[in-house]
Amino acid sequence: MTKLDEFKAKNTINPQQASHLLFTWLCDDSERAALYRCLLEHKTVLCFQSRADTKENAWETTPSQYQQQVYLITAQDHISQAFKSSRGEFSNMPYQALGSGTFMLGLDPETPAIPSDHAQQRQFAHDYLKLDAATVNALCTISVMTAGVLPLKQRFFDLADLAEQAALRFVGFLFGFAQADHPLLEGALRKASRGLAYQTYGRHFVTEPGVIPENSAAMAMLAKRTAELIGLYQSSKGQVQEDEHATLETELAEIHAFEPVQGNFPLKDFVPVLRRMAAAGGTPAQPQPYSGTELAVIVVGLMAGTVGNVQSGVAMAINQFFRSGPDAWKRAHHAAGESWLKHGNNAGEDTAFTPFVWEALRLNPPAAFLPRKTTKDIHFSPHGPVDIPKDSIVLMAVGAATRDLPPSENPDQFDETRHPYNPFIFGGNPNTDFLHQCVGQYLAMPLITHIARQALLLEGLAERLSPRTGEPFGLQKLWGYTALSYPMEYTRSAVIKQSPLNVFMRVKMPLSEHAEALKRIIQYGAPRIEKKLMDARHVHFAQFMLLENDSTLALFTVYDRDFDSYIEHFALQIGPLFDRIFEHIQDAPPLPVNEFPKEFVDTIRRFNQRPVGDYFFSAYPKGEVADIQLNINRLKP
Repeated sequence: MTKLDEFKAKNTINPQQASHLLFTWLCDDSERAALYRCLLEHKTVLCFQSRADTKENAWETTPSQYQQQVYLITAQDHISQAFKSSRGEFSNMPYQALGSGTFMLGLDPETPAIPSDHAQQRQFAHDYLKLDAATVNALCTISVMTAGVLPLKQRFFDLADLAEQAALRFVGFLFGFAQADHPLLEGALRKASRGLAYQTYGRHFVTEPGVIPENSAAMAMLAKRTAELIGLYQSSKGQVQEDEHATLETELAEIHAFEPVQGNFPLKDFVPVLRRMAAAGGTPAQPQPYSGTELAVIVVGLMAGTVGNVQSGVAMAINQFFRSGPDAWKRAHHAAGESWLKHGNNAGEDTAFTPFVWEALRLNPPAAFLPRKTTKDIHFSPHGPVDIPKDSIVLMAVGAATRDLPPSENPDQFDETRHPYNPFIFGGNPNTDFLHQCVGQYLAMPLITHIARQALLLEGLAERLSPRTGEPFGLQKLWGYTALSYPMEYTRSAVIKQSPLNVFMRVKMPLSEHAEALKRIIQYGAPRIEKKLMDARHVHFAQFMLLENDSTLALFTVYDRDFDSYIEHFALQIGPLFDRIFEHIQDAPPLPVNEFPKEFVDTIRRFNQRPVGDYFFSAYPKGEVADIQLNINRLKP
């Protein structure tokens, strides 16, 4: 029995259970691919029961109805017809709940009978987003460098988080937001990404009524701030405005001074989009077509899906390299090391690596489903029956269209040599009449490629294993649609050799007695501590402190190598001293320490506190104590 037969059999008995079955298939990469192959072979439009309200917007007076038939289309020619909408057969109405009446995704392309602002907005956006390749590559570079400061301080990191932070930094730099706006961008665009996924796809299978209002509130806050910045760029009158304007000027000067390679300043002439919009006042003959509010809405619309798509694109690309087997992984890793960018920091056009990312996204497009609503009965065959009735919601399975290739081309297999690149990943070929081809392709794709490349080049990159199952945690996705989490690990010592240790131990009561005893122990033990630390040659700094009115003994050190081996070395070399210290500490490990080194390590791990945000700065990240001492000795007269 094929998946199509299985679905039809269940749908005849219980449409709700059939929809749930469809949802489980669409949420699983392997099951989804098998379903698409079945539907493509039969060239079938799959009709299923949706739980979404037929009323698209809250202000509509029609009564709510939570059962409707939705149509999943997979064939490339069917999706092309919906993308082009040249005969006015499909509307973008399903997007309108996400924004105001001028939200670009919710606007329909202009027809002779119905004028629209869509084409003008789209061209307006293209004009402001047209940047030369060197500028785009430099923005990618500085964004990834900035985003990696925190996640890559630790051996374990989340690739989805790293990609999201890089995308947030990118849009912040590109449009001209202040660095202090980062939390606003992060919160608002996360809600936008979830709202977009829910409105376009999730609402047909799950019920989360709060998602759209949260999206609207977040977008309103972001639009308000965007309009403020446009106004600020136009005028800096008033003390508060002048202070903020000065801050923006300082931050822009830092971007201009970005020097990835000595003597090369690829962003020295860069002007953020909001600043350029503010400067375009227009002329009497050709006035500025949009007000500050309308400009803000356009900008927010451009950003709404960008961060989520970049985040998902990076995570899905790396995940595909792992899933495609060791040979594909090796080829991708090798390509990532080729064709370095001229301005350095592993940035650049990423030419050798680009085909790998395109192919990975062909198999798993970040915008996996796009909705339309029919404005008339749809006949996919000119003289055939009605395939989709008028006023029906259509889900375009983009990941099926990208697999709709001849069987001889092995469409479900990873093959980076395919050419040309599949245009459906970003909504169709921009050189034809695919009117909703993504305006962010020329910005999103370089950023996705650059982040993925930097991730592959991390030494020892691997999927993090679950301690419970021994299997990779894997890529976690929302409704099988957008990336939420992708736990990874890498050889941190290749990037930074040192680690901080911040141990906080509660002193026994009475404090006056035990704190004084600790002071005496550390004072008379200092010579032994000094000698052992010098002999170890892997501790950079160390100090004890009594905090909170002598109620807490703190130990701060910076060390090289692995935590366990470092702490166990302490246990074996300075055990007797720690025996005396722990006599005055609450919840101490079994004593003597040198007989129970593992328990000592576990206790220190429990008492250790990570820095806020895992932030730890080192002026010489690859310098070990032994090397530093050797170099210093060489300088001695």
